[in-house]
Amino acid sequence: MFLFNHKDKIKKVIVCTLAVGLAACSQQIVEEPVDNPVTSAQAFHDLDVNTHALNKVVCDPMGGSGNPSLHSGLIAELFYLESDQPRYNNVQSYIDEGTQSSQKLFFSDLNVPTRMFDTGFPAETGQLVQNDEGDDLIEYFALRFKSVLQLSPEDMEGEYELALLSDDGSILRFINIDGEEQLVVDNDGDHPTRMGCGETVHFDYDTSFDVRLDYYQGPRYHISLIPMWRRVDQSTTPEKECGKQGNNRFFDFNNGSSEQPSYVDMLLRGWRPIAAENWHLPPSSVFNPCVEGTNPIISNFSVTDIGEAVAIINWTTDIPATSQVLWTTSDGTETMTVSDNVLRTEHQIVIDDGIEFDQTYTFQGLSISGDMGKTFSRVLEEEF
Repeated sequence: MFLFNHKDKIKKVIVCTLAVGLAACSQQIVEEPVDNPVTSAQAFHDLDVNTHALNKVVCDPMGGSGNPSLHSGLIAELFYLESDQPRYNNVQSYIDEGTQSSQKLFFSDLNVPTRMFDTGFPAETGQLVQNDEGDDLIEYFALRFKSVLQLSPEDMEGEYELALLSDDGSILRFINIDGEEQLVVDNDGDHPTRMGCGETVHFDYDTSFDVRLDYYQGPRYHISLIPMWRRVDQSTTPEKECGKQGNNRFFDFNNGSSEQPSYVDMLLRGWRPIAAENWHLPPSSVFNPCVEGTNPIISNFSVTDIGEAVAIINWTTDIPATSQVLWTTSDGTETMTVSDNVLRTEHQIVIDDGIEFDQTYTFQGLSISGDMGKTFSRVLEEEF
């Protein structure tokens, strides 16, 4: 029994630059003309791969602790100031007055020791994270992180003091079920790497807090962001580094961000960066698209112009995977087709909406395996 034809499911979504791209994509792919009907015997992906358009996803641009699980990590919104805007010295102004990018940034954790930052930060493809106009982001941008914070099985229950090491400003808030905010750490403002100390919060194994962490990068040259905590009791003495600052105080940015004695002493007093095991995506994010799986091998990738402004794109994968096409107009406008979430090895996408005569387009196939391995094909150009 036929449920529907793949061509009937084709839609388009206007998205932003491919340059901010995809974490683990190999450059291989497919082709062979087929109708691609969906039958009752075919398998569907367990996840809706359309949830996060992969040419709008950036994975661990500040580095991370490794391959996240489907529901771990932090998600961030990106805001940036235009060149003609005032330069602010607080994170809320960046978010209120800045332009929000359509990109989604996913982080395994946040542990960014002080380092030089005059060339931007890369996505895992090696390309630099950019704003939606294609400019490299080096300064005057903000990130709003969202996650759920809880103990891992290796952590001890008890009272935890929280802090932020950052250059520039950062603010940590907990959000309760009614949407009310609790200010936990305020380390806002233009400054070199500074330790902002905050509230003490009780954690047990049944405790989880919805977290919002706002951070901004003002003028370029240095960057740092580390949420930290330590378990405390009545014998714990006040932290002497609270409020102290300096880009060489905690890490030597000229020597691979090596730990300075002041930071080592903090670790000896029980402080540690909040680990990847403690961060969990909020339910609204559904899943982390940066999970690494078995990348399909794409072969026989082809684009056929059949006239009447219709393009047929075919490819083959060595393992069952989903089908999408990223196509770009000569002015750089990108469109990602919507997947029907069927896992198949013979792929065909028909694009019959938006193609115009006397125009040149580029096409790239995308397949995602059942365990979230991701592969983009080579890019083909076609003039209609």
